Amino acid sequence: MTHSPDSDGAIIKISTDEAIVLFELLQRWTSEDGAGDTPNAACFVSSGEGAALNGLLAQLERQLSAPLENGYLARLAGAQERLSNDWGYSTLRG
Repeated sequence: MTHSPDSDGAIIKISTDEAIVLFELLQRWTSEDGAGDTPNAACFVSSGEGAALNGLLAQLERQLSAPLENGYLARLAGAQERLSNDWGYSTLRG
């Protein structure tokens, strides 16, 4: 997220579970072999939203070591399960 005119930036604190799940989601959306999972253009109001999500993915890639560790898939599954207990809806709108 380097193109912001605001030099102060923003700090957002999220749990490790949230970071892992977001990383995996954004990675899937941006990977060439996961193109079918990418939200279609109707989901975005501007290409700036895509740029912001890509910037978030880049930040997560720099900060997370979990995807490189043994047992990552089990750790991801655990994070997804724990977070799903906080969200009882099938869509983002609830």
